[in-house]
Amino acid sequence: MNAAPHGPLVEADDPGITRRRQRRQIGFLAWFLIVAGLAILMLDRVPLPARLLTGFVDLVAGAGLLVLRRQKFPDVRKTSPR
Repeated sequence: MNAAPHGPLVEADDPGITRRRQRRQIGFLAWFLIVAGLAILMLDRVPLPARLLTGFVDLVAGAGLLVLRRQKFPDVRKTSPR
């Protein structure tokens, strides 16, 4: 009797699906960090130095992820070379 192999799940053969999923997840995380950073900057219950440090670190991390997303996953709809 043959049993199914027990190992890691195999991804789909199309690497485009994986790349689109990664691009979408990185974009979601980047925008989440930016919104969270802005929300933290507006809190009144957190001391000012901690609020500024945490908020600006979140903003920089979100912006860094947007740059990474743009460089690693270029938009294929843009046809003009730069």
